[in-house]
Amino acid sequence: MVSDLDKGILIQFGKRLKYLRQSKNLTYRKMALLCNVEYADIQRYETGKVNITLLSLGELAKALEVDPQELLNFKETLPDLKT
Repeated sequence: MVSDLDKGILIQFGKRLKYLRQSKNLTYRKMALLCNVEYADIQRYETGKVNITLLSLGELAKALEVDPQELLNFKETLPDLKT
């Protein structure tokens, strides 16, 4: 079972992923075409419903043309979220 703290981390990550995806004007399907991740999984990551794997993190970073660490910098770009 996922704790509230863990759920919060997944949601923060999802918001960061969504922000980066939208900043590149990518739909779920366009992003899925750029990496080896199903578009439905991208939706689940963005809503915090699924815990991402390292391999998927790398694929998403590749599609967004950023370092994987950039996806994990969600506290810097989303200061209004609880820590």
